[in-house]
Amino acid sequence: MKSMLLLLTLIATFPLYSFAKPPACLDKKDRMDFNESRLLSYRDEMEKKFTARAFIQGRIVEVMEDRQKHVHFEVDLDEDLSTSDDRIEVIYNTKFGPLPDFRAGDILVACGDFVVDPYSPFKAVVHWLHMSPNLKSHEHGYLSINGIVTGLINPKPEKK
Repeated sequence: MKSMLLLLTLIATFPLYSFAKPPACLDKKDRMDFNESRLLSYRDEMEKKFTARAFIQGRIVEVMEDRQKHVHFEVDLDEDLSTSDDRIEVIYNTKFGPLPDFRAGDILVACGDFVVDPYSPFKAVVHWLHMSPNLKSHEHGYLSINGIVTGLINPKPEKK
């Protein structure tokens, strides 16, 4: 009986969204796996403005800034929040959809573009976390916080 009560307590207190699987992240129509370690290597080894497709999962450390409809997150890419050498800046454009409620420690998944950026405090950013207005020139991206996906709203509806 105690084990059943413990199980029910765990189910009731464990957030359901943590079971949500993020949508596929594509690179030239190929499904990607998470590539945090590769991106951290790129950050340390490649020249500024180097770009690659990114698919990351990490924990929100804090919101760095919120300006001009862009929210900048500091995201830790491993489970050790006491280290900062594995952090990256994630930038989301709120014109493509509102952010779900979040706080420090929440799980963030981002599918978008990675850029080596010497002006970022973490020397790299992940951005373009939204649908592409023109799929011929750029692939879709998205942002997910605690399993709630955003970035899929077209701010300029197609003309009929």
